[in-house]
This record gives sequence, structure tokens and C-alpha cells, in this order.
Amino acid sequence: MTEIRSSFFLLNLYSFETMGKIYRQAVMAVIINTDAKVLIGYSPRDKSFKFPQGGLEGKEDLITGIKRELLEELNYQLLDEQILEVYHEKVRYPFPPDCHPIFMGQELSIVKIKHFAGAETVPQDDEFDQLEWIYPKDIGNYNYEYRSIAYQRALEICGLL
Repeated sequence: MTEIRSSFFLLNLYSFETMGKIYRQAVMAVIINTDAKVLIGYSPRDKSFKFPQGGLEGKEDLITGIKRELLEELNYQLLDEQILEVYHEKVRYPFPPDCHPIFMGQELSIVKIKHFAGAETVPQDDEFDQLEWIYPKDIGNYNYEYRSIAYQRALEICGLL
């Protein structure tokens, strides 16, 4: 009984320290073109670069989630045959302090996508205002803020670094 109380106390202490926050379940797209470059974008809202990504809604599966996010952010119509791989290993990053009222960070599932030359990539909202195709080895040349380590690991998982 004492062990159960101790575990309960530690769980409550953890919740208090993180103020009940959890990692948001999300999905990110690593889109690769025929030149072996990946798509990143500058977010004026975040004042840094990032991959197309977003939180999963309700019980949404990864493929439905990434299709929705790409359509919302870039008007990108993702076809099933473009999906090269969905990885089991996830990456995560914490948000800066007091950045989000509910989540302490994001835990991202990675979807590797083959870009079709005719696919549209046009920013649709304030998520991105500039898109760039970069070689994965050049990831360190861009400001990703608190996402840098997670993004580097995501490219490693995809076999691109």
C-alpha cells in the first residue's frame, strides 16, 4: 500500500511540476524532391524555420493528420503513393517556458514523402511565408530555435543524414 501511495505521490508531484502539461501528439512531413532536398519553411509566427507539421486532432491517424496539415498549410495534395515511409520512432521537443497553456512540447511522428514536381506548395496561412528546398546536410545553417535537435534526429531516422 505504501508503494502505491509513493507512486501516486510521485505522479502528482510530476503533474504539479509540469502544471499538468503533456507532450502534444503531432506529425511532421519530411518531403524530398528529385534533387534529394527537403522542404522547410520560415514561420513568421514562430520566427524560425520548421518542417510542415501539426497536432493530431482527436483520434486522427498519422496519414489523415499529415494530409490535413499539408493541405491547410501549403495547399499540398498528398497522394498515398507519395508516402515512402511512416516511422515508429518519434522525436520530441519542449516548448519554451510559458509558450503553450496545455502542452509542454510536441512529440512528432515522422512521415517521409516523395515530392511530385507538379504538387503545389503555396503557404495558406500564417504558418509559413517562405519555403525553401535544402540539402539535409545544410540543416544546421537555419534557425529552428528549440526544434533543432529533434529535426536533426528526424533526418537521421529518415536516413538522410
